Amino acid sequence: MNFSMHLRLFLRSFFLQTGWNFAKYQNVGLTFIMLPFLRRLYKQDKEELPAVITRYLDSFNTQPVMASFCIGALAKKEENIAKAKSVTIFKEQLAEWTAARRGLSITAASIGDRLFWGTLKPLTLLLAIFIWMILGVNFFEIELLENPLVFDALCACGAAFFIYNTIALFVKWQGISIAYNSDEKTCFGLTKFDWNKTIYYAKHIGLILTAGLIIFGVYHYFKNIELNLYFMTRAVVVLFFIMLSFLTRKLKIPNMYLYIAAVIIFNLACYL
Repeated sequence: MNFSMHLRLFLRSFFLQTGWNFAKYQNVGLTFIMLPFLRRLYKQDKEELPAVITRYLDSFNTQPVMASFCIGALAKKEENIAKAKSVTIFKEQLAEWTAARRGLSITAASIGDRLFWGTLKPLTLLLAIFIWMILGVNFFEIELLENPLVFDALCACGAAFFIYNTIALFVKWQGISIAYNSDEKTCFGLTKFDWNKTIYYAKHIGLILTAGLIIFGVYHYFKNIELNLYFMTRAVVVLFFIMLSFLTRKLKIPNMYLYIAAVIIFNLACYL
């Protein structure tokens, strides 16, 4: 695959969701992406092209950014099908193409949903909020609504947009070539990255930022309030059960027991 074809597939990949339907999901978008590659590959056998396109119009669904790995893998498998010199080899390569299309789309969707939808988007939103706070935008002040800082807001939104899309575009671009130059042993390049570790660290960074935001909010609201023993007791009890819930989840202890204990202790604390 030369640079020109790589670029065409990359640009067309932005239209994967085009023609999305409940029957076969992203099949129209995938066919649109692969069409230039298929036309070049079967330019000497144009009678075969309609049947090939029909194969791509079958059901397909994956995460849009991680779809680049599917595109690269299917392009490589399609080349193997086109070069088949016998019916037996053709059937074998076609079976591999079908398996790669089905299996890789599921794997890529699982990774992409957790990385981009479940981790990266919330994390960049938290980064935007912290940028606003650094620039002097205080979300905990009601007066903010009367004098919105447009420039500061645009800076934070722009930073979040830039960070998210830089990572997404990098994965989208590299995924095509990595998958094209890899094979089933590396799951078409997916195993070259430690996705689980990346998601793990990103989520923990998000938890740290969230905790920092909560602490700042609590400090802002209670900095001028005189704290008494009753308030401190209730606050400690609440924080204790929050931490305990994480421990019981890790130890796989049913939360029902924790809920019962929490209800009893909260009632005692309120009564006293």
